[in-house]
Amino acid sequence: MEAGSESPSGWDKKLSVFSCFLPGTTATYQKVFYTKKEISETSMKREGPLIDIEEKEEERVTAWMRLVHNSLLFLAGGVLYSLGGLAFPDGGAWYDSLAKPDGTPPIYLFRIIWLILYGLIAWSLLILIRTRQIDRELLLLYGINWFFHQLFFVLFIGYQLLVLAALDTILVMYSTWVLIRAIRPHHKIASSLLIPYFMWSVFAMCLAVGFCLLNL
Repeated sequence: MEAGSESPSGWDKKLSVFSCFLPGTTATYQKVFYTKKEISETSMKREGPLIDIEEKEEERVTAWMRLVHNSLLFLAGGVLYSLGGLAFPDGGAWYDSLAKPDGTPPIYLFRIIWLILYGLIAWSLLILIRTRQIDRELLLLYGINWFFHQLFFVLFIGYQLLVLAALDTILVMYSTWVLIRAIRPHHKIASSLLIPYFMWSVFAMCLAVGFCLLNL
């Protein structure tokens, strides 16, 4: 210890006298004469909760960023599959003039069903992307199915080619089934999400064939 300096124990004796006249002197002294070890321990105790708060805040921001990213991918997938329907919405007077097979849903119900199916398709694709189960083969199968799906709107409503549109629905149905089987080994949930799409494709094929038979 340096000359002229007094240890905290020495100051204790001197301050004990003043504490009789100045209440709180001893407490003030104890705050001033923290050792380096005590300061270090106190700092660690104070910084610990701050670090936890910062980590939780970072996790919260990351979760929000992930949610936004997933939502954008989901919307992009849905919009991508709905391009044909957006370009050729309902067929207008020509569609109204066609003889329709039994069980043909009204236009508004078509739109609701396709909106749900587009969401399921986008969800399936999003799962594969987020779990990194997507590969070139699956992307190619998605692309083929997407192409045949868009082609139906062009053939049926755009050019009013009922026979070719009916043949196209067979390709949509088959490519959907192949896609489901291909996804199954990678992710069962992503594969199962496409089952309603396949079932609707079968129904759409029956409707398309019915339109052909009634309007040729």
